[in-house]
Amino acid sequence: MGRTRYINNSRSGVQGTVVQGNVIYDTQPNMDLELYDTETTPKYPIGTRLVSGDGRVFRYALAAASVNPGFGASNNNTFNGITGGSVTARAIGDTTITLLCDATTGGSTWFGTANRMAGGYVSLPSLTITQFRRIVSHPASANGSNVVVTLDGPFTQAVAAASMAEVMQNPYSALYTGGNYDSVVGVPVTQIATGYYGWIQTWGPTWITPDVAGVGSEAHGRQLIFVGNGAIELVNDMDPSTYSCQHAGFILGTSASGDWTNPPFVMLQISP
Repeated sequence: MGRTRYINNSRSGVQGTVVQGNVIYDTQPNMDLELYDTETTPKYPIGTRLVSGDGRVFRYALAAASVNPGFGASNNNTFNGITGGSVTARAIGDTTITLLCDATTGGSTWFGTANRMAGGYVSLPSLTITQFRRIVSHPASANGSNVVVTLDGPFTQAVAAASMAEVMQNPYSALYTGGNYDSVVGVPVTQIATGYYGWIQTWGPTWITPDVAGVGSEAHGRQLIFVGNGAIELVNDMDPSTYSCQHAGFILGTSASGDWTNPPFVMLQISP
C-alpha cells in the first residue's frame, strides 16, 4: 500500500493514519483532527480523504467562494481539451506526459505553481484504448513552456505526438455554491471562506437544508436529490425536472405523512 506514516493531534491525543499521503483513518470515538478548522495555508493535500470512526467520509478542499454547512458545495472547475502540438510522444511504460502550457491547458493559471494540478486528471480519449491517469506532481511552468507532469501509473500503449488529451483540475480545489450546471462534491462541515481550506463531508449521516417543505411526507419517499443552491428535495417521479438531478442520499430517520417539519437528517451518498 506504499509508505504509511502516523499523525498525532496534540490537542486531543487522537491518532490517525495517513496512507500514501492522502488518506487519514481516525478510529477514535471523539474525532478531533482539526475537522472543524479552516486555514489559508493547507495542512494536507487537496482531496485528502478522512474516514471517521463511525464510517463518515470527508475530503480536504479549497473554497473558490464562501460555502456553508447544511448546503452542498459544488466543483467550479471545468475541463480543457488539448489538441495539436500541446502533447508530446510517450512510450509504453512512461509515467510522465509533457504538455504545452497555453490557453488550452490553463497556462500559468493551472501549472504556474508547482503541484497545483496534483489530484487532477489527464485523459487521452483519441487512442484505440482510452488512457486515464491521475496527476501526482509537476514543477512550476510559465505560459509558452512545456511542463512535465508525473502521473499515477505507466502508459499501457504509446502516446503519439499531438494526441488529443483532456485535462481536469482537482475537483476539490474550487468549491462554491453552484447553479444549474454544477455537481455537488461534498457538504462543508463548517463555513469555509473564499481562499480558505477546510473539510467537506462526502458520505455518511449528516444534516442538509431542504429546499421545500414536506421532504419525506410522501409514502415511500426516501430518495433525495441536490438542487442548484446545494439544498435537497425529494425525488418526484411525476416531475420530469428531477429526472437528471444529482443523487444526494436518502432520508435517515422515520418520517410521517403530512408532516411538513420532517427533519432532514440524511445518509449522504456522494463518495464513500
